[in-house]
Amino acid sequence: MNVSSILLVEDHPAFADALMRILNTDKNLNVVAVVESAEKALEQIADLKVDLVLSDVSLPHMNGINLVGELHKQYPSLPCIVLSGHLSPEYAHRAIEAGARGYVIKDNPVGILEGIRRVLKGEIYMSEELGDTFIGPSSAAAGAASV
Repeated sequence: MNVSSILLVEDHPAFADALMRILNTDKNLNVVAVVESAEKALEQIADLKVDLVLSDVSLPHMNGINLVGELHKQYPSLPCIVLSGHLSPEYAHRAIEAGARGYVIKDNPVGILEGIRRVLKGEIYMSEELGDTFIGPSSAAAGAASV
């Protein structure tokens, strides 16, 4: 497997650092940039060669779901995952409608890595914490949903 490059959009430096340590445990993932706002992500994305954008849902000014929507318009083939502390089916639905290919929960490092790996393989991934509360057109085993 080739090394996949990631743009991380996270406005809390301590969480961004912790997440980078988690992502660095997978030698096939490389965080090429960390930005603290959707606006900075939109400014820098053209200059970065990234395979995936991992964005917090709660950002100052423009939120992560709106960022995903804008990225999806500009770069329709660029996979994006929304990272959230909210166990909200509504947020997950909004993220998918905006063009996200994944919705992962912040306090589950294993789920974040699994979501990234699956989205990079072309799948849609919903954090298992959403369980049966996320009902998509079809659902897969182990709490993940394919839409």
